[in-house]
Amino acid sequence: MTHPEMAKLMEDILKEVTVTRDEGQKEYAHNDDDVFANFNRVAHLLEIDRKKVLMTYMLKHVDGIAAFVKGHKSQREDVRGRITDCIVYLMLLWGMIDEDGITIDKQINKDVRDVLKSIKTNSLSMDGRLRPSIGIQSQDNMQKVRQEGSGLQEPEKVVPAT
Repeated sequence: MTHPEMAKLMEDILKEVTVTRDEGQKEYAHNDDDVFANFNRVAHLLEIDRKKVLMTYMLKHVDGIAAFVKGHKSQREDVRGRITDCIVYLMLLWGMIDEDGITIDKQINKDVRDVLKSIKTNSLSMDGRLRPSIGIQSQDNMQKVRQEGSGLQEPEKVVPAT
């Protein structure tokens, strides 16, 4: 599939996701003021977090998708419908996270990026210490770079025992 074909497919999928969400809102929420009304009702009845309710509903579709991937092709609905439903559920989960005011510590993300950057610009030695990358370029003599970079010496010639 080409990039333009995929871009068009994604545009079509997002339209389908919107239609599915709008239909689900009418069918399940029963409340224009609360897009999460169904999840909130069930969460209240079961005394659990609404995100767990959402996850339970979504896992039903994930289970169907997994069955499809494993080769079970005859299902009550097209697997694309299940994928669309999962996308809707993930967007609803995003909305719940935002509404609940859950934030991710930006410092943690920065720390992770710093570690990844360090790994990218350094290499790990056999003793577990980071050392500056040797900057392998395609025109380098790979055998020479490997020997210099690893600290290995040219192997001694082995003389067969007689």
